Amino acid sequence: MPRIGLDARMLQNGGIGRYIGELLEAYPALVRNEDIVVLAHPRDHVEVRRRAPGIEIVRLMAPIYSAREHVEVAWQARKAELDLLHVPHYVPPYGVQCPLVLTIHDLIHLRLPRSRLHAMYCRHMLGQVRKRVSLVLTPSQAVATDLEEVGGIEAERIRVVYNGVSPRWAAPSEGPEVEAFLRRLRLEPPYLLNVTNGLPHKGLRTLLEAFRDLLPEAVRATPAGLRLVLAGQGSDRPEVMREIAECGLPADTVLPLGGLSEREMRLAYASATAVVVASDHEGFGLPVLEGMAAGVPVVSSDAGGLPEVVGNAGLLFSAGSVAHLREALYTVAFELQGAERRELVQCGWDQADRFTWESTARATLAAYERAFASVM
Repeated sequence: MPRIGLDARMLQNGGIGRYIGELLEAYPALVRNEDIVVLAHPRDHVEVRRRAPGIEIVRLMAPIYSAREHVEVAWQARKAELDLLHVPHYVPPYGVQCPLVLTIHDLIHLRLPRSRLHAMYCRHMLGQVRKRVSLVLTPSQAVATDLEEVGGIEAERIRVVYNGVSPRWAAPSEGPEVEAFLRRLRLEPPYLLNVTNGLPHKGLRTLLEAFRDLLPEAVRATPAGLRLVLAGQGSDRPEVMREIAECGLPADTVLPLGGLSEREMRLAYASATAVVVASDHEGFGLPVLEGMAAGVPVVSSDAGGLPEVVGNAGLLFSAGSVAHLREALYTVAFELQGAERRELVQCGWDQADRFTWESTARATLAAYERAFASVM
């Protein structure tokens, strides 16, 4: 095994952070500590050591998406005598002399750009990927296809490596702990759970309008009423609150929780009637997998890589369709009962069992070796 560097500066950043953290936990059982070097901001050193005790850490101060990172990453890679550097996002730092492996999780900045500047920056970086990166990892075939068709990257340089889900998400929670969690956050089942960062591609408007159309049925069907819970870092951002207000939803029917710890998120899943992913585009969709692992029915759009994750274990609807989503929500909230619900939950467990972080880590290590061998 060559000496590998892993850029871990996004350890606290949502889905990419989960990806980095799970790789760090899986690597010690699969490779010697001295073969992996973690490049991390000092604020994350304790967390890196918790996940991968004994692993070497290099201090890296440069912010993500900054001009400074192109100098500092290259310098630290040379100083650490790396044979290969793994960057878990689509920016290959300039000046890095060793082979590069990138994980590109999606091409949302091109498919659904927030601004012309975002799209221009992404296109420029994809040009650098084509010139300088040995191998690109993607979490789904949908992203691999995007990289070929939109990014212009040859299929031979792309490897699909699916993400995983930790057994922690399937661990049963004790009743008193769940009750205390619900009481503290003033949550009262039944509720639909949407795990989101509040960004435009997450399909919030579609979800809010579908939920609004469902509310009359919910009031008649459940004495306590059905609520929509938004959770995750960014789920309570001002743009989200504005969308809720513009949809005319009563204040007590939508509850944005903001960021939760992993333990709190597992408790939120445990009590949900269903997990809903309404995205207009996703490279993978970790909440789908986590919901299935937690034993909760899943409603998901058919955008991007989501169908690859859901398989036949959830209810798929046409991305962007309020009517289709409203129908799926009605089904999962009011029609799916007894044996039919248990069967869907079991299908979800079986599907989630196919995605493990150990498999992700093994495939990633194999990709390192392939990339390193290709330049020798």
